[in-house]
Amino acid sequence: MTTTALGKLLAYWTAQPTVMPLQEELGLIRAIRALDTTDIATDLASFISLIELVQRSHASNGIFEMTEADEAHTVGFFQWLESLENELGMPLATHADGLGLTCAELAKRMPR
Repeated sequence: MTTTALGKLLAYWTAQPTVMPLQEELGLIRAIRALDTTDIATDLASFISLIELVQRSHASNGIFEMTEADEAHTVGFFQWLESLENELGMPLATHADGLGLTCAELAKRMPR
């Protein structure tokens, strides 16, 4: 069995702490977005696992570290997932709860 870039990425990130600093989260987002769509379609379960890794970290830590400059990456990732849904025939954004929220939206939901 050939290990794909998707498989290698999942193997690496599942061995890391669940909650990661925002810069690591953004690095994982960039790595996910660089994956080949054909590889994603071949292993949707692993792809969804990667999305969920980002989502869990973001919900635990990323939302508190995120700046307006960072939100372009998280919101862009969420929008990219939505765009893949039609192509892959599977809901993906449901696994990325909260990643589509801007700093302003988060501030409204969680006033300090």
